[in-house]
Amino acid sequence: MIYSVARCIDIFISFNYFGCFRVEYLVLDESDKLFEPELFKQIDSVLKACSNPSIIRSLFSATLPDFVEDRARELMHDAVRVIVGRKNMASETIKQKLVFTGSEEGKLLAIRQSFAESLNPPVLVFLQSKERAKELYDELAFDNIRVDVIHSDLSQQERENVVDNFRAGKAWVLIATDVVARGMDFKGVNCVINYDFPDSASAYVHRIGRSGRAGRTGEAITFYTEEDIPFLRNVANLMAASGCLARQPCVKISSLPVPKKFNTMKREWEWNVTERITF
Repeated sequence: MIYSVARCIDIFISFNYFGCFRVEYLVLDESDKLFEPELFKQIDSVLKACSNPSIIRSLFSATLPDFVEDRARELMHDAVRVIVGRKNMASETIKQKLVFTGSEEGKLLAIRQSFAESLNPPVLVFLQSKERAKELYDELAFDNIRVDVIHSDLSQQERENVVDNFRAGKAWVLIATDVVARGMDFKGVNCVINYDFPDSASAYVHRIGRSGRAGRTGEAITFYTEEDIPFLRNVANLMAASGCLARQPCVKISSLPVPKKFNTMKREWEWNVTERITF
């Protein structure tokens, strides 16, 4: 049986649907997320309910923070740890790139420019909120790009329809929040665009991990603005470890023309050129 944590608690524990003590194998996927403080209390209820003394527990995650390893040692004795690739690193099959856009307005120009030069679907685009995801969807739909968006305001059936359309190639670009970064497997995603800078190195790894799966090659493009510069180092270090940046303490990003002002009536950009950024 495959369930989310909340659903598992509702059915198997609250209503005693069947004896959890009979469970022989317990698998916790995305364990780094499940072991975060706000979710661990629920996970702990499941662990206690599955009380079979011979139970086999397995934990899976694309990243393995120290607190997860600490929890694992408490829950599992004489555990075997299997690491595929390098720990907490992005896949080396993914070509990673940082793009300085200067400002929020520059992001829209950059993604339009990227699609105009080489739109290689399917493409996943990540943003930090559903409101921003909806706004970007409206902009790209205006450009007649075959785009769709998935967010928490959609019903379960609507989400499934969006996912099915993306998998079937009816939508070339899927705009999403981090809800899609974990758990969903899209075969053959050619490019992931971090339209909004990820809030952690772990989030970065999970996002770009939607591309380059099962030995395939992929591409990850991360936009950043002046406001994101203080948070670049962790992502840049991950990129360097994967061979995507020169292994040096200071990485120079070439200047990029970014828009100074957007004329809504004409839907045209007035240009400004940013200076070279060093971090």
